Amino acid sequence: MDDTGVAAAPGRRALFWLYPALVGFVGILAVLQSLPLVLPIGPMYWDVLIYYDAIGRIAQGQWPAIDFFAPVGPLEYFFAAFSAQVFPNAHPVLLTQWIWVPVTAPVMALILWDTSRRSSAAAVWLLVPWMVFTALPFNVIDFYPYPGTDAFGIYNRHGAHLIYLTAATVLFVRSPVIQTIVFSLLVLSMAFCKITALLAAGPILLFGLLLGRITLRTAIATALICIGATGIAEILTGLVTPYVQDIILLASQNSDALLPRFLTAISQHFNVLGAGGLLALVLLIAALTGQQAASARESGNRLGRIIDAHWFWVGLLLFCSLFFETQNTGGQAGLIIWPALLAVLMSPVAGYGRYGVVVLVLIAFTAVPNVSNVLHKAARTSAVAPGYIALDAPAMGPLGRVSAKNVFVEQAERMRGIYIAHRDTYKAIADTEALPSFLMFSDPDYQYLLLQEMEAVTVAIRAEEARTGRRFERVFTLDFANPFPYLLNRKGAEFVAIGADPSRALPELDAKTRTAVSQTDLILVPGCPVHHARKQLLEHYASALTGHTRITLTPCYDAFVLPPAQ
Repeated sequence: MDDTGVAAAPGRRALFWLYPALVGFVGILAVLQSLPLVLPIGPMYWDVLIYYDAIGRIAQGQWPAIDFFAPVGPLEYFFAAFSAQVFPNAHPVLLTQWIWVPVTAPVMALILWDTSRRSSAAAVWLLVPWMVFTALPFNVIDFYPYPGTDAFGIYNRHGAHLIYLTAATVLFVRSPVIQTIVFSLLVLSMAFCKITALLAAGPILLFGLLLGRITLRTAIATALICIGATGIAEILTGLVTPYVQDIILLASQNSDALLPRFLTAISQHFNVLGAGGLLALVLLIAALTGQQAASARESGNRLGRIIDAHWFWVGLLLFCSLFFETQNTGGQAGLIIWPALLAVLMSPVAGYGRYGVVVLVLIAFTAVPNVSNVLHKAARTSAVAPGYIALDAPAMGPLGRVSAKNVFVEQAERMRGIYIAHRDTYKAIADTEALPSFLMFSDPDYQYLLLQEMEAVTVAIRAEEARTGRRFERVFTLDFANPFPYLLNRKGAEFVAIGADPSRALPELDAKTRTAVSQTDLILVPGCPVHHARKQLLEHYASALTGHTRITLTPCYDAFVLPPAQ
């Protein structure tokens, strides 16, 4: 029996079907990205538009952190741009969900190689949850009652997958060489995917080192590889320094008290956290009374002999998942807990004595809600999809391949007329710093109408260019998401924020950005409806628009047009 409490087994034979299963899984994802699928639109679909803003910019030679301010790490967007080149017709939700598979699948293969030496069952049950949560673009918690794909929190799901692999490596991988390779890949990935993922994984790595699960030599080698790779990236691209500056800026704009965020995360995941907390407590009581299954208690590390036990790892991974949720509401953070639960399950239940049944029940209550919620949302969405109405938006390309329930399509049309006829009313609401509805950005009709009007204004821009004989070389929009560089195959305004949330991701307008915006040929102003965030963005960039002329392109879009150079 090894120090995970996993009984030794001739698991090498499992690789003869585990690896084909992994390769087949990746192949299925590739096939699905090659199909022109239409999927039901979900809450905050516009989060995928942020990726396509970056994809369009990268195609024109612009880089995140260097040429535009991005809300998460640059690798999110480089991988998205690469995937868009390989799968140009992929549905946006699926493409963005799976952009990290070129990293996570090889990492999983290495984890399986080492883990299967001791237990094929452990290898299987590390692979299956990763496959489920990787494949399905749905968050654990609900942001809207109607079924639809979850575009919101995509980068949060990526972070959760990377932390999960980190925890699995600490708890189940024993080869120092494989650990070094895997940790190097994961640390670099988390650092350049979403820095809060690395912060959440930090305690897992730290205690893995302190408790002897990671050797000092492995830690030093991993650190040297990561530092070296980062240094090479900085020398070759100059990307690292501006990225770090962006992280500092984002942190300064999101410095709210941590306690309210913890309370929010706890309330949203109380069922899992409550059961998991009770599980850790029961495991601790079992350990104190001498009724616990074998685990890492035979460690030569004194600290390891004291606390390197199942209760500790369950509690630690619960805390790390909770911390990640405080920084990234939504996603699949519950997945992070599974490796610790699996380690408990792989131990002989009889070792827990009278606590055995309680342990099994609490594991079920901790693990099942995360899986059942994702599977339930996937099943509901699949069941209703055939009866939904597809959006007719050929100019939007893959971005327009969405559908919605007939009542939401009708509501979008009704509200469009009201937004146009009663613009002053919505301006008055925006002046109060309120939204017409707290759920407006989650409403399918809002997201559906947003795409309809982006389609209309894209057609109008091309018509305006044909009428005037002028090509708008740089485009920008005063809205949260700006897919127009991608849709029009043009450059985006430089040095601006993509995913422009005025409350937390909009840097101060400096001279460099003001100059770039003032030289942008076409700046779009959405008006269906006017709301507070759009009003803030217009005010934020107003000083850069004095040389532009405002025109009307569609009933829902005005534009600031820069007069052609004489």
